[in-house]
Amino acid sequence: MEVLGVVPGAVTPYGVINDADKRVTMVLDQGLLAFDQVNAHPLRNDRTVTIATASLLEFLADEGYDPVEIDFGRPLDEGQ
Repeated sequence: MEVLGVVPGAVTPYGVINDADKRVTMVLDQGLLAFDQVNAHPLRNDRTVTIATASLLEFLADEGYDPVEIDFGRPLDEGQ
């Protein structure tokens, strides 16, 4: 809430709009980026909006974020 202005559970890439000091690191699942559109909470967890994946990446760039892409479906190597 302090940094992104959303309540716990409102997981959303749109929260970066409230991060004036750029304190967070934006991380996106590579699997998500494989879709033409994604759904996300619009700063509250009782609503959902759909956005083209390319438009989401443009929004993040406009807000000053270059998302880290991680394959969350890939198991970590032992020892990591």
